[in-house]
Amino acid sequence: MDPRESAKQVQKTGLDVGFLCAGWPPDVGGVESHAQDLARALAARGHRVHVFCLDTSGAHEPFSTHTTRVDGVTVRRMAYAYGDHDRLAAVVVNSKAEDAIHGWLAETPCDVVHVHHLTGFGMGALRAVADIGAPCVMTLHDYWPLCPRGQMLSAAGAICERPETDACATCLSATWPHLMPSGSGLPSGPRNEALADDHAAVDLRTVFALEMLGLPHRLFTPSAAAREVYLRAGLDGGRLTVCENGVEVAELAEQVERLRSESSGEESTGRKLGILGTVLPSKGVLELARVFASAAIEGLTLEIHGNLPTYHGDDSYLTELKALAAATPTLTVHGPYAREDLPGILAGLDGVAAPSRWEEVFGLSVREARAAGLPVLVSSAGALPDVVGADDIGAAQRGAWIVARDEWAAWAEALREFAESRACGAGATEPRSTEAMMLQLERAYVEVILETTGSMPELVHPFEDLSPEPAPAKAGLFGRLKRALGGN
Repeated sequence: MDPRESAKQVQKTGLDVGFLCAGWPPDVGGVESHAQDLARALAARGHRVHVFCLDTSGAHEPFSTHTTRVDGVTVRRMAYAYGDHDRLAAVVVNSKAEDAIHGWLAETPCDVVHVHHLTGFGMGALRAVADIGAPCVMTLHDYWPLCPRGQMLSAAGAICERPETDACATCLSATWPHLMPSGSGLPSGPRNEALADDHAAVDLRTVFALEMLGLPHRLFTPSAAAREVYLRAGLDGGRLTVCENGVEVAELAEQVERLRSESSGEESTGRKLGILGTVLPSKGVLELARVFASAAIEGLTLEIHGNLPTYHGDDSYLTELKALAAATPTLTVHGPYAREDLPGILAGLDGVAAPSRWEEVFGLSVREARAAGLPVLVSSAGALPDVVGADDIGAAQRGAWIVARDEWAAWAEALREFAESRACGAGATEPRSTEAMMLQLERAYVEVILETTGSMPELVHPFEDLSPEPAPAKAGLFGRLKRALGGN
């Protein structure tokens, strides 16, 4: 008997939850931080989390796996450094990754699998989980299933309302010409269908991705704004539930307050505004930096903290940002930071800005800033206005500003107001806690297990209002695909 199964029989309580993620700490990113917080909360609730993610270091044989322990969580990493895509369909179908997922689930029996992000694995990973018969839920942390670029922002900088064949074909041909039939990409679709042109490649990729999204038993979005984007793409609203991400507000606020107290005797002049998180064109960082440099507001400095990746191979955005910082003494680009450095960064700032251009799915950095008692300046994009809890655009509300997306003159005025104010984040709507998020997801896990197996798992904290029902007949692969396509 597998030792994990033996241990589970001894414990007889709690769930074994599998997390399928593109990365896991020490990998840096908002999804990674969110999933780690959720894992810790589940462990405190009496559950066990098992992670399957990518190792993109290039240090191991492709598709080989190795297992480590990270903060008490068993993490199996599959070596994959990309570079093997020969067609657009390869972005959503990776048969070797699906085989690896089969192997992981065969060796790590999970009561439920929670999918967090499938870049590198491909959307076909959902088919691999369904083939094993594991109950499955998925959180849609961004728009990658709809847009291979991930953020519904075209190569030309246009915001996309939904996947549209003509626009997508033009955009993806400019982004990855080597994947498209018009370039050197193989003319075959996700199921090896023959392709006539780029439009067919785009259509079949989108159809396949949406079909795979029909396989999980629950789909979650971190905000109502993200849910609307998926509804516009044609997903059934009955399958999309909002589960707002949690933020460790109490611990973060305590750490920031302690650090502020330790430095309270130091003389401070002016106001420091920060932008936190990965620097991407969709985030509007360079655009706000241009406004800041042009405005030259006395006493105001701008500090940018976050990863500095190329954007699908294009580094012109970063090059201009760094050149602007070199020419502007009050503008600093610090680069990546470890998660444990966040309290110190927030303690040294007077506010945080998020000038995002895309339909922001959640807005972690400004929620963390609010938890630390800082005022925020956010664009009107996606879920960012939810951070403030007010609808007024262009006016300070309880130490927060909502500025119309891409209205850079309005951003200049907001910067001036912030510099002249002494507003703090007091009175702001408190972000949702990780525990509250975990409890919503835990209930969903149990509901899905009941629906698919008819058995109630033994829990440390049982749900008294849930009871087993007769197990449904197993649908099999054909039945699951029929359900995904909307059949009865």
